[in-house]
Parts: sequence; C-alpha cells; structure tokens
Amino acid sequence: MPPVVETRIIRVDPLKYDPAELDPAVEALRNGGLVGMPTDTVYGVAADVDRPEAVARLREFRAAPGESAPTIHLGDRDDLRKLVPGPVPAPAQRLIQRFWPGPLTIVFPTKDGAGIAVRYPNHRVARDLVKRAGVRVGVPPAGDPPAVTGEEARLALEGKVDVLVDAGPTKQRGPSTVVLLRDGRAEVVHEGAIPRAVIDEVNVTTLLFVCTGNTCRSPMAEAMARKMLADRLHVKESDLPDRGYRVISAGTSAGHGGAASEESEQVVKKYGADLSRHESRPVTVAMIEEADKVWVMTTRHRKTLVEWMPDHAGKIELLDPSGKEVEDPIGGPMELYRTVAQHIHDSLTKRLKEIP
Repeated sequence: MPPVVETRIIRVDPLKYDPAELDPAVEALRNGGLVGMPTDTVYGVAADVDRPEAVARLREFRAAPGESAPTIHLGDRDDLRKLVPGPVPAPAQRLIQRFWPGPLTIVFPTKDGAGIAVRYPNHRVARDLVKRAGVRVGVPPAGDPPAVTGEEARLALEGKVDVLVDAGPTKQRGPSTVVLLRDGRAEVVHEGAIPRAVIDEVNVTTLLFVCTGNTCRSPMAEAMARKMLADRLHVKESDLPDRGYRVISAGTSAGHGGAASEESEQVVKKYGADLSRHESRPVTVAMIEEADKVWVMTTRHRKTLVEWMPDHAGKIELLDPSGKEVEDPIGGPMELYRTVAQHIHDSLTKRLKEIP
C-alpha cells in the first residue's frame, strides 16, 4: 500500500488563468513528484519518467489499452523530434497534421520493439504544465474508469499525488484513440474519441513526383501513374483514394495554378492519361513529410530536397531506377516530349512494382 501524501489541489479556469497558478505543479514535476493533470480527454497522473522514484510511484496507475508504458505528453509539437529519432513515418505525419493537438495517441516504433506512445493534447493547461516543467512527462490515466472531471480526479488521486490541477470537466469526456504505426500503416489498437473509420482514411500510400516548374515532367508522371495504378486495380482513377492511393506532383520552382504545357497534355493521351485539369504548385515541407515515396527527375532536384530536408533523404529518389535523369523538354520539339513521356512511362513501370 503506497504511503498517503497530502495532496495540494489547485483549481483553474482553463480559458483564463494566470500561468503562475501552476507553479506548485511545475515544481512537483521537476522534483520527482506526481501531479494530477487535466487533458482534453481524461485526467492523468503526470510524472518525470526520467526520475526512478517518480516511475516507481506511477506503477499503481495502469497504462491505457495498447500502451506498455505511460504516454509521453508534449508541451510543444516540435518536442516530438527529441523523442522520435530520424524522420517521422509518413502515416504519422498525416495523423499529426490532421489531429494534433487533439485526442490521439500515436505509438511510434523503437529499435527495442517496445514503442513509445506520444500525445499532444488540445488543452492549454496540460501543454503549459508540461512545457514549463521542462522534463519528459509520462501520463497514465487517473482512475478506472479514467476521471473526466476535477471531482472524479480528486476521488481517484487524493492522498496519492502531490498536486492535483482541477480544470473542470474534460472536453472529450473519454479516452484518446491509440494508434500503432506498423508496416507503413496506422493501426487502431484502442478506439476512443476519434473513430476507427476516420483513422483509416489516412492509411493511404502517397506518391509525390517533383520536377522544376510542375508543368511538364512531374505532371506527366503524376497523370500516367494514376492511370497505371487504376488499371492495375481495375478501378476508375477517382476511386484511387478509396483504395488507399494518393498521387500528386509539385515543382521546386513552381508557381500556383499554372496549366500543364500543351505538349505534355498531348503526349500523355497516348497512355490514356489526362492533364487537362492540372494546376501547378510548389513543393512544400508537408508534401515531403507526408509522402511515402518522392520521385524526382534529376540529381539536382534530389540535392535540393535533401539539403532542405535531410531527414527524409531515404525516400527521395530519381524516378528512373537506373539513375538516368529525365530530360527537361520545355521549349523543345514535340518529338522530345514523346521521348520524355516514354522515359517516364518506362520508369513508372518499374517503380510502381515497389508499391504494394
């Protein structure tokens, strides 16, 4: 039976409070204590997971389903880089863009196979507390079932934690959805505030083609890849998202809204592809992060993107697996466009075999 401690209760209005009101909770975390903390889903028990004495006290609080250790809560989304070495997997990037801050726990793979569960809560008090403490905060839920009001948290935690921050009822009044990243997919291991069907929508394979102006080579590759994937699956191109595929293109020096060149639009028709509605756009950080494959036309394109985002170098490759560059046809004769289109088609025939 753990010793009974005197629990200090701090009541705050989550919409308007003085951050200094959280000072006792911040100090408790820094000193290895336990803090009852509100989030957008349920109340939790926060502790510095790098302090053995705090971890020992946490053992009486169970982890959420699908988790083998307390979920690490972030005070700032950029802190994820400190927890997850290397590039964040593409499915996680799509989840983060859509659901963080919010009621989603993502379990990232680790070398030891245990995984690390991470949340970025949509609750100002929780984020302020974690950020100001400046320690790695693990938070299992408080109570069974988990508390969703300050009073429920008091009943579950009084005498067990050093400080309880009571910010009233939680927004979701229930646990977060827990997602495990495995084999390039996001698997729901515990359905909570976000329905399983919504999570499944991000389980797409995103192919990104990049050239310079996004009016010739990358649009041709995009259009032909769409057609080839649709033919392989015996579906319409419009059905590709429902089958788990997203095909896009962009340019390293592209503007917004430009049409594909007339020559490009003409030559792809031979392959059953359509470029009549193409609109150019510049490549962005989010595009690279969310893509599963980034296929570029030249070594210069790859060098530009790798210098920009070195963490993602492993998925940025030349479209032609042999290493031959795809020539820029802009300003050239129609015959050059035909040659380039054939080169792109032949390269796609090989590259798309890499896509399950």
